[in-house]
Order: sequence, then structure tokens, then C-alpha cells
Amino acid sequence: MEEWFIDAAGSLSGAALDPFVHGLDLSGRGAVLSESGVPYGEPGELWGSLLTTKMARGRRTRSGRAWSPAEWESFLDGLEQVPFEVTLKLTRLGADGYPAGPWLKVTAERDIEAPEWVRLMTDRSSEEFFAPDRSCDVQRQWTAFLRRRLKGAGQTCLFGCLTDDVETTTQRTALEASLGLFQDETVPELDTTLRGYSWTTVCSPGVASRLGGPAALRTSGAFATVTELTDGGLVLQATEDFRGYTPDRIAMVYRQLRAVLPPGEPVGGLSDMTPRLVFGSPEAR
Repeated sequence: MEEWFIDAAGSLSGAALDPFVHGLDLSGRGAVLSESGVPYGEPGELWGSLLTTKMARGRRTRSGRAWSPAEWESFLDGLEQVPFEVTLKLTRLGADGYPAGPWLKVTAERDIEAPEWVRLMTDRSSEEFFAPDRSCDVQRQWTAFLRRRLKGAGQTCLFGCLTDDVETTTQRTALEASLGLFQDETVPELDTTLRGYSWTTVCSPGVASRLGGPAALRTSGAFATVTELTDGGLVLQATEDFRGYTPDRIAMVYRQLRAVLPPGEPVGGLSDMTPRLVFGSPEAR
């Protein structure tokens, strides 16, 4: 968890949030996080928040602090206490002195029912990801980050993705949201079933085996790269460039992965709101 935060903060903040350095010091300004109507600072200023949510007697308590080197060290030390959720938010302040964007959010979340597992998430505003003069470099930063963290984790990854269609309020994948599924339904099945599929999808060892292994997936033509992990899992990247992940390529990925996707039909026409998904007929499954 600690390496996830350190690496993400150091490599994914992007040019719009430079310079994000360890020495950023907002000491004494953390009170604005709990006060209403008080601007955080001057327009355009860099801002960082460190948030911790704990569970006690079935209730969640949340605390926030403004970034400083000392608070950062305390935040990292607190990871050993296995809180329910910890989040770093980095942004710039808008014209009104409140966080406005661009932004980077890094989160680690424990599963209440299975605290030995953790969900690691990093969200970033996408203006640099799709900017013609920056996109290729930014994409490489994100794919390199994912591979570094998978290689250095020393633990089995049951599922992962690089995508732009996660449901941000619940962290459900687009497929989970479209099928009306929640993580407590899909996470227990991750050794044999994916939570969804994306431009880049990380498969558990069990899912990789059900798909026929890396050789079969490399010859399928649906993926630009198929990377093997030490635990037997796979990283499947559909195209070299995210902008090339077009409907025809999405359909190819779906055809290769549909055998390990959760069954079901889209709820309430949500498939119209998920352009990076394909929904086949029950017979096709």
C-alpha cells in the first residue's frame, strides 16, 4: 500500500500538477477541510489532502489533513493500522479558492468482509491523457506504473484495469454497473470471473487458465500485448494507443473474454451509456 501511494504521487501527477514535491507544506491550513465557506487558498495554488476513514463498532469516522512532509509520513505510518480507506487527493485551486482540477486521487480500500484483501485505485483527470501532444507519454506513464506495481506487489492480483469508464461513486466497473452488480457479488468469484474488461485488463491466475493461457490469447489477435505475471496472472492490453480502442477492437476483446465475464443482461438500458462495452445475447455466452 505504501509503495502504491509513493509511486502514484511521484509518477502520475502530470505536468498540470507540477511541481508536486515532498516539500509542499500546507501546515496550519488543515482546518479549512472541516470549515464551510472558507477558501482553501489562492487561485491556481497546488493543494493536497490526506484522508483516512476508520471503522469502529459498525460506524465510519473520517478525518482529513492538509499536505505537509510531516503529515505525509504520519499518513504512511497509519497504513499499518489497516484503516478502512485512505486517500491522497492532489489538485489545484480554482478561481474561488476551492479545489477545481486538474486532480489526482490515490486510494487504498480494505474489504470489510475480507480484510486480508485491499483495493488499490488511482484516478486522474483526463485532459493530458487525451491531449494530442501529451497523450502517448502519459499513457506510457500509466502502463509503466501498473506493471511496476504488479511486479513489485509480491501478492496475487485478482483483478485490475486501466480505463476511463469506472463508476466513480462506487468504484464499480462499467460492466458491474450495467448488470446491476456490486463488488460483494463479484469479488468472491475473481479467481474464475472478471469484474469487467477494459483497454488494459489484469486477469487472476484462475481466469488466465480458463482463457487458455498466454499463448492462446496472443494468437487471438484481440490484444496488442499479453504480459505474464509471476503468480500466473496476465496483463492484457488491447491496443498500443488508448485512442485506438475503438468499437471494433472492443468487440474483439469481448469475444475473447466473454466466457469469464459475469452473466446477465444490462439493467434499464444502461448499455446505451457504456460505449466501451459489448452486450451479446445469452446464446452467445
